Amino acid sequence: MDDMTHDTPVPPPTMDLDPEPELRHNPDRDRYELWSGDELIGLAGYERTTGGDVVVLHTVVTERFGKAGFARLLTVRLLDALDAEGRQVVPVCTYLQKFIERFPQYERMVLSA
Repeated sequence: MDDMTHDTPVPPPTMDLDPEPELRHNPDRDRYELWSGDELIGLAGYERTTGGDVVVLHTVVTERFGKAGFARLLTVRLLDALDAEGRQVVPVCTYLQKFIERFPQYERMVLSA
């Protein structure tokens, strides 16, 4: 067993929302969005590579949800959804770069140059 591949737990947001936040893909605007009911929490803008992988350009959380762990939640939901589709990411977004350093279980999703 390789000790270097352990998962680092990703802390949940510090506030509970009802309804539970949901990731929605908005391909018309080239972004993935995190919503609680009809309230936008945050978004991740992207471009597609010619191979269909995802270049994550930026991650933004609205002021009301800032500093409460929702950027982490958005990032986890996005990476898990892309992983389920067999996609890899190019982390242009500095937040995503730092997230992947902090949670190395997602390093395998970074597209090699």
